[in-house]
Amino acid sequence: MAAWGQGGRNAAGRGAPGGAAAGAQTGGRAGRGAEAGTTAAPAAGGALDFYNYDPSAGTSLPISDAPAAETHQKITVGGQTLAYTAHAGFLPLRNATSGTVEAHVFYTFYAKDGEGAGRPVMFFFGGAPGVSAAWQEFGGLGPKRMEGSAWADNPQTLLSAADLVFVNPVGTGYSRPDRPERATAFWNTAADTASMGEFVRSFLGRYDRRMSPLYLAGEDWGTGRVAGLAGYLNDHNVAVHGVVLLSVTEAADALAGDTQYMTLLPSLVMAAWHHKKLTPELNAMSSEQIAGEARKFASREYLHALYKGDRMTADERAKALADMSRLTGLGKQFLISNEFRVTLDRFNSELLHEQHRGLSPSDARVAGFVPPAQFGGRGGGGGFGFGAPPPPTDFRLSSLGAGFATAYEAYVRKELTFGGAANEIFYLNSGGVGTYTSTGNDDGALATAFSKNPNLKMFVAVNYFDLNAPFYATEYTVAHLNVSPEVRGKNITVTHLEAGGMPYLDTKALGKLHNDLAGFVSGGAK
Repeated sequence: MAAWGQGGRNAAGRGAPGGAAAGAQTGGRAGRGAEAGTTAAPAAGGALDFYNYDPSAGTSLPISDAPAAETHQKITVGGQTLAYTAHAGFLPLRNATSGTVEAHVFYTFYAKDGEGAGRPVMFFFGGAPGVSAAWQEFGGLGPKRMEGSAWADNPQTLLSAADLVFVNPVGTGYSRPDRPERATAFWNTAADTASMGEFVRSFLGRYDRRMSPLYLAGEDWGTGRVAGLAGYLNDHNVAVHGVVLLSVTEAADALAGDTQYMTLLPSLVMAAWHHKKLTPELNAMSSEQIAGEARKFASREYLHALYKGDRMTADERAKALADMSRLTGLGKQFLISNEFRVTLDRFNSELLHEQHRGLSPSDARVAGFVPPAQFGGRGGGGGFGFGAPPPPTDFRLSSLGAGFATAYEAYVRKELTFGGAANEIFYLNSGGVGTYTSTGNDDGALATAFSKNPNLKMFVAVNYFDLNAPFYATEYTVAHLNVSPEVRGKNITVTHLEAGGMPYLDTKALGKLHNDLAGFVSGGAK
């Protein structure tokens, strides 16, 4: 899969199957639900296609322009009662010249009662083009959070610090183009940026929030979306106060040549540490301590070994092998056979191979059973790690998806009293967006946004166990961001979380994320 802007995680060092052209992708949970390398759009049309949105259809269900549903609710946050008003509905996107409605965007909006129009407001956008913002809303940042098969009050909601808007771009959630043939016009970077920019502009007018400090929050490939959107809004006279990046798309330089192995290795160390595959001394370290050891080895001895290659002396080679084996839990012969360059798929098939288990790409702490690869014929032999590897499975997300979507739709209908789109499918992960054309450069878009607005603030969450966004690659990307010394010294806040992707799903990590984000919004974070 291509990154939101340009290239990115479909790199050899990450173990993704090659062959995909950068720039075309399909949706998946945060861009990760579909296999890397996928370029084909979901099947559309045909007598048996009852799920995927078909842009070739002649007609579609009309979308009502009825006002958003409005409810008044209360929760307890920090021992204090927080009263708020919830809105759930559609906002039409109109052509500036003709006034024609091009699409309806579904959103939810939570505003603390009794506050003025100057209260901060944060817009949340999902990951890859097909992914709904319901994950952030219902996963841990909204006032209600999924609990079991239902929902409960969320005392760690970010509503305590800012009003919250969860946005579903065209093809996600209930958001649809008003004419099916117009759907593909939204599925490229420029059109996505323009449509989401118009949503933000229209929303601020509808709810009289033009004077509110404006924050844009993106996740995974959605970080590229908010980077481009920050610059776009600035160009269209809408001031953006800050951007929040929950899982950063790595810069191309972080994935180039041998650098890709260096930026991946610390995440492999963290995975081995969590699964107790290291020496007792290393297993006893804290997450920060083992991460520090991993960074030090990767940027010094490991990088030196990759650079020297066969020019290493026998002593240098022996020491590098011993240290790498000690930190990764991998055997020396395995490291030798891979010439020190361990891809994610090979690491995944080796670390827990004795248990026939593999790691979840979104959270290395979660493992699941991987059937042994089979050779041709019934009853064929072959152990784990031999033959063609089975397609990767994200055990963590596959256990959440169906129940999450069901509970969220019930919440929107019952708790928020939303009555629109009664017969429509809610596209949580995929199915509503076909082939998406990505252009641009994510870290370049961020640098441009800072050059246009030197007062822009940025918050970056670094997740230790997210194998899709290796934490050292994120640190590398931020460290090499092309911004002024003043911006780097004052405008960028980085927090580290002992979590996988979507850190708000982790109750412990959510507490730290909430506190750090609240501090960032209030201006107290340094």
